[in-house]
Amino acid sequence: MKSSLLRIYKSRKSMIFFWIIILLPLIELSSFYITKIKWGTDYHPAISFFLSGSGGHIPQILLFWFLPIYFLIIYSDNYTQDVKYGYNCIEISKVGKKNYIRTKFLVSFLVPFIIMTLALGINLLLSYILFAGGTYSLGLFEMHFADDLLHNFSLNNPFLTCLIFLLNVSVFSGLAGTLGLSASLIFREPKYTYPAAFFTWFILIVLNNSMMNVFQPFTEYGFHPVVSAEIRYLIILILIPFFSYFYWIKKDEL
Repeated sequence: MKSSLLRIYKSRKSMIFFWIIILLPLIELSSFYITKIKWGTDYHPAISFFLSGSGGHIPQILLFWFLPIYFLIIYSDNYTQDVKYGYNCIEISKVGKKNYIRTKFLVSFLVPFIIMTLALGINLLLSYILFAGGTYSLGLFEMHFADDLLHNFSLNNPFLTCLIFLLNVSVFSGLAGTLGLSASLIFREPKYTYPAAFFTWFILIVLNNSMMNVFQPFTEYGFHPVVSAEIRYLIILILIPFFSYFYWIKKDEL
């Protein structure tokens, strides 16, 4: 695992996309702060948090729609490089076939999880520092739905809600990383791996009751649609790596 992390750190393109993920939420937050200074609009900290989508959906689209591509570039596509240069055979002969691929999956999940937790954690912390005491909520906190358990919980516990959604998005980011690795294991060539990972992810976004519904707090979707979407997409994104793992294990790799 240490060598995998070192490869990420030493790769210029990996670090470029690491900083893209870190900075995209901060760019949106800076626009809120400029609005506060210029017009006196003092947002509620939870509303200025990146996941709330208060700045429009373009920043979220740029970040979340392309997650498998970002994480393929950062790490998950390393397998195709291993195959290209024969490094996979060397590693498998050293640690064994199962240990080799399990480490790949572990790093493919943990690296995106940590990066997204860091990006959103910094954004949330700065939101509560820069907008401490802010109350403007774009009308969201004035909306009440008697039968909506999730919405009412969110209004009563905005910081906790932000934390829960932050961790949830980080888990899905980790699964986006393993999705990219799964595509690499099956297709082996970037010209197939990248489109396969992206379009699989995109299908989950455009389906009815989209995966993006579990990424954004303070919505009107309701408890049951959000929970059903959560379960559905977790199952799909766990099964894909599961099957790709056994598909790869059964192949004669050496």
